[in-house]
Amino acid sequence: MIELMSPLNILPDYIGKLGDLRSERRGMKLWNKLSLHPSSTIRQLASNKAEQKAYYRFLNNDKIKEEQLINESSQRMSKLSKGRHLLCLQDTCEINLGKHKGRLNENSGLGRSDKSDTSHCFKLHPGLVLDVQGLNPIGFSHIKLFHRPEEMPDRIQRRYKQQPITEKESYKWIEVAQKSKEILKDAASVTFIEDREGDIYEQFAMIPDEKSHLLIRSRTTRKLRNGNSLYKEVEAQNIAGTYTIDLPTDSRKSQYKRQAEIALRFIECEIKCPYNLRNKGYPESITLTCISVKETGKVTNPVDWKLLTTHKIDNYQEALTIVEWYSARWYIEQLFRILKKQGFGIEETELENGWAIRKLVIMQMTALLKILQMNIAYADPEEGQPIEDVFDKEQIEILKLMNTKLQGKSVKLQNHHNPKRTKWAAWVVGRIGGWKGYDSQGPPGVVSLKRGLDRLSYIIEGTKLIKDVGTP
Repeated sequence: MIELMSPLNILPDYIGKLGDLRSERRGMKLWNKLSLHPSSTIRQLASNKAEQKAYYRFLNNDKIKEEQLINESSQRMSKLSKGRHLLCLQDTCEINLGKHKGRLNENSGLGRSDKSDTSHCFKLHPGLVLDVQGLNPIGFSHIKLFHRPEEMPDRIQRRYKQQPITEKESYKWIEVAQKSKEILKDAASVTFIEDREGDIYEQFAMIPDEKSHLLIRSRTTRKLRNGNSLYKEVEAQNIAGTYTIDLPTDSRKSQYKRQAEIALRFIECEIKCPYNLRNKGYPESITLTCISVKETGKVTNPVDWKLLTTHKIDNYQEALTIVEWYSARWYIEQLFRILKKQGFGIEETELENGWAIRKLVIMQMTALLKILQMNIAYADPEEGQPIEDVFDKEQIEILKLMNTKLQGKSVKLQNHHNPKRTKWAAWVVGRIGGWKGYDSQGPPGVVSLKRGLDRLSYIIEGTKLIKDVGTP
């Protein structure tokens, strides 16, 4: 039986899991603050000096390990996985604390960044789980944190190409997939979705089984068992079908706003084992399906993806479904934006201990799911998840009262969305956060949703206070 979604499944339960009841209660209180007041500044989260000190003690407590916080989150996801068809999105984010490197503690879980040899950053590589039905985020199967030691030899010194995969940083893709398979063992199926960094032959050999699949964007063409090149082989196929998408402007990719016609091709093929992996126990070839996603016409920087998957594809509609699943990878990029600049501002934290910052990030990851769910709901034709999946009864009642107050007299300033779906709640929270409410001006942004949650928490606290004072 599939367990029903509920806001309670998003809430952590540290009681009995951290080894000290007082610390467990502090952790629960801190998480609740993070959920309602997305921030990385403890002074802003705390209501008074005593609370501020308690949060600092919790995060700086060496007896509380990041693994304990990760396990608690994974166990909640495990309960929700039973019987579901799931997507598990993976990607890596660098938390760079270079602005504060003069006051950061040495040897505290921080290491070299991609652009510097000084120890002021760490890496975050989560498995964000979506339900295939509606593509709604429901939790994390695993969260891996790691750092590069300052004294780590470079690729040439450590003979990177000759190293076994378990000693390479790229093993993170396989490690998170393996741990996620354990957590999601009761799911009906799991498809791991990764970008080009995850295109690793060892992973195609180690991860797939009867209900675990891979969907990875190809990094480069591969040699096939029949002697041909993968890309040439798939491009030689007839077009299976076409569809049209609206592409936004993206200056980072030199992409301008346009409507793009996409042609899909696909082929089942056998990729050959790379030369450096022969005689190391890997299969001589692996059967995969390659999907070509290519923009037609003469345009600058056209869409041109090659997707590799262990799913068997027989027709255009199945290929299109796989492409839609891969497009959901955008959600994990949005999650990182919320964590960093647009929401919690983790790189602005005043904490000085790297291990404390890492623990704070784990707690923030689960706390920001509500913002991500509202953000996704606004772009969803079905208006997102049922509202009861995201907000509890008390919050929904307050949202109803605020909706009545915030709606304008004109038709354009009315909340026309289904009150049983999360998009309706996102409209209200966005308005509370300062968004004007006109869909013609675009949806409420992450900052407006964050600010709206902040203010909603104050309204709920005020309502509780009135009830408490009024109680004889």
